[in-house]
Amino acid sequence: MDKHPNIILLMADQMRGDCLGIAGHPDVKTPFLDALAAEGVRYENAYSACPTCVPARASLYTGMSQEHTGRVGYEDLVPWNYTHTLAGELSKAGYYTQCVGKM
Repeated sequence: MDKHPNIILLMADQMRGDCLGIAGHPDVKTPFLDALAAEGVRYENAYSACPTCVPARASLYTGMSQEHTGRVGYEDLVPWNYTHTLAGELSKAGYYTQCVGKM
């Protein structure tokens, strides 16, 4: 069996990228996130095309723009029926996926 690298994707609501100890923030203490970031990948110039959380998460999960997911605001009555998702594509590649929190 092929050995896949472990993937942990953390997506926080309303957290600026510089609010981590590893990013040089003088007051914020984030030792566990700093340890993960030190041995993984941390995007320093990544921005969401949508300022609201539900459409941003849907875009990350599907790889589609907000207008194509049907989620353009906080209203979340659109069914989560998408042909391709990040979890589905990772599953096809042999990963076991788990979502904790809100999607």
